Amino acid sequence: MAYKLVGYYENWAQYRPEGKGKFLPDQIDPSLLTHINFAFGFFGFITKSVDPKNPRLTGNYKIEPVEWNDQTVLYPALQKLKQKNPNLKTLLSIGGWSFNDPQDTNGIGTFTYKLFSQMASSAAGRKEFIDSAIAYAHKYGFDGIDLDWEYPGDRARGGTDSDFDNFLALLKEFRSAINNDKGQKLLLTIASPAIKKGEAKTSEQFFAWLAQCAGYLDWLNVMSYDYHGAFPDDKVTGVNAPLLQDSTPGGTFSVRHTVEAYLNGGIPKEKMVLGMPTYGRTFKVTSPLTDTDNGPGKPYSGPGGAGKATQTPGFLAYYEILERLSSGDLKQGWDNATHTPYAYSKNGEWVSYDDSESLAYKVSYLIEKDLAGAMIWAIDDDKFF
Repeated sequence: MAYKLVGYYENWAQYRPEGKGKFLPDQIDPSLLTHINFAFGFFGFITKSVDPKNPRLTGNYKIEPVEWNDQTVLYPALQKLKQKNPNLKTLLSIGGWSFNDPQDTNGIGTFTYKLFSQMASSAAGRKEFIDSAIAYAHKYGFDGIDLDWEYPGDRARGGTDSDFDNFLALLKEFRSAINNDKGQKLLLTIASPAIKKGEAKTSEQFFAWLAQCAGYLDWLNVMSYDYHGAFPDDKVTGVNAPLLQDSTPGGTFSVRHTVEAYLNGGIPKEKMVLGMPTYGRTFKVTSPLTDTDNGPGKPYSGPGGAGKATQTPGFLAYYEILERLSSGDLKQGWDNATHTPYAYSKNGEWVSYDDSESLAYKVSYLIEKDLAGAMIWAIDDDKFF
């Protein structure tokens, strides 16, 4: 079987400091990937980047660019990579975490967090969205659409219980529209959660529903990371992407638990693309870390400091972690239970991340389980200079 290797490209990486994280599509080595997902496209919303006067809802469900230069610079540079790898496919990923976040500090989700639910709730809304997405993909040279609704049925993020049925209707109608399209037949994928989301379904019901969704999709990009971080539900430091078991004793957050839940729910293994992170989740611990006591499970007061390039508290790109390891600011450790590295400093910062060794374990696992391939979030967070 030919494995898929899907990489997400973050269009905001263009704003990171020159030489310290700034990343454009022409820096991607297309020989390493089978598919690139451009993150993100929006719908029904004009950002300040596109129109500096004001962010606003458009009143419709048509696809919109996020950045002022998506259509003129970034899309063309991405599609040009096909000259180096004629087998490369590109997809536009629509939505994302911020788009669905009512407390979004970027001022996007506060406008848009209900749009997916509203759009999917009517046949007319779904048709407008689908027709626009297909036309937009053809116009700008994309080979498919990746839907990143985070998450159907999640009431805290603009969702309703009826989202589950409406999302199925959206996917069914999207697949029908693709099949009837006279142009190139587009791919249709989703970014899917690692654990149950939404209050209306049990875990068993949720994954059975996701299996129904899979019937209309080419594959699912499983977001098997962010199991732990400086999140409200995490009281102690935890591993971002534990492989075979949780870093929390007796916990059920791990890549293995996710894969087993998917398979037990009836999701075909040939439609499961396993997500892997190229970044770390950081914490500021409240107890001293020593050379003999520095693993997960420590109380913390908040997220670790923002990286110089990524500038996001609680998050460091892999290249930022490597730089701090090289300088001696961080020391590396290894957690045997989760098959992942971590890093720590004497001043109380703790970072859970993945490296080539831990990713090799994850790749071996997906091969053992005969999954469709791997996905990385994100290309521009990896070491590239």
